[in-house]
Amino acid sequence: MRRFALAFLCVGALSGGFASILIRLCRYPAPAVASLRMLLAGLLLLPFSLGALRRAWRERGPGSFLRLLAPGLLLSAHFQCWVLGLRHTSVANATFLMCLTPVFFALAQRFGARKPLPAYTIASLGLAAAGAGWLLLQGGGRLGRLGDLLVLAAGLLYVGYLLAARRVAGDLPHLAFAQTIYFWGGLSGLPVALLAGGLPEGALGDTVSLAALAGLVLFPTLIGHTSVNFGVRHLSPLTVSFFSLAEPVVATAAALLLLGEPLAPLDLPAYGLFLAATLLYLLHSARRPEG
Repeated sequence: MRRFALAFLCVGALSGGFASILIRLCRYPAPAVASLRMLLAGLLLLPFSLGALRRAWRERGPGSFLRLLAPGLLLSAHFQCWVLGLRHTSVANATFLMCLTPVFFALAQRFGARKPLPAYTIASLGLAAAGAGWLLLQGGGRLGRLGDLLVLAAGLLYVGYLLAARRVAGDLPHLAFAQTIYFWGGLSGLPVALLAGGLPEGALGDTVSLAALAGLVLFPTLIGHTSVNFGVRHLSPLTVSFFSLAEPVVATAAALLLLGEPLAPLDLPAYGLFLAATLLYLLHSARRPEG
């Protein structure tokens, strides 16, 4: 199952790399985008998970579903901060902050769970931090915008989400687990979206935004985040977090191919460091049992 989880995470990282592009193409208000991507994902999974949901309800009662409210709320808040933050900061700053996610997990593991960090983990984190710092310097080296704070909050919420999801998953079938989290998260985000004004008039006529939202639901959410939900049940959250380092590499390639955005040669060392950090960690952690 570990090998399947790793393979699924590889596919998920490829899908997740398209998220920032699709968010930029979707002109709907950020709170609506964050809520709808989860709610629609939950609805699309419902036909495939209905049998498992019914069995779980009969055998475990409503308590098993109520426990999933916590990760659902955390994921909803993560998406709200991430989508809004992307629209109020630079790509370099957003990438720098989100690529620190493995560092946050390592700190949680070291000081929260009181687990020592092996030397290879520290080396991998150093490579990831160096790559993130390089991107920040290339982007001007300044933090402090509202968008930066929102992206930082998104990263911390992501840490909380994965830790909570791992804790409450139990033996609930995976599709039922993912569907419930998406549905809880989408519902909890609706009041925020409505308070922000909901969808603008004529939103359904904006075919570009509709297509971007559909792509966001199908790829970064149903494939990308579902792979994360699966991975955290079979691997450590720190292991899962290293796959997020591949997303900026995919995003840059996708922007070049789909939007015609020129490749910044000076960003390439950072991407090399991200890939080196991920490979170093995965190759060494494969020899050790997951925690």
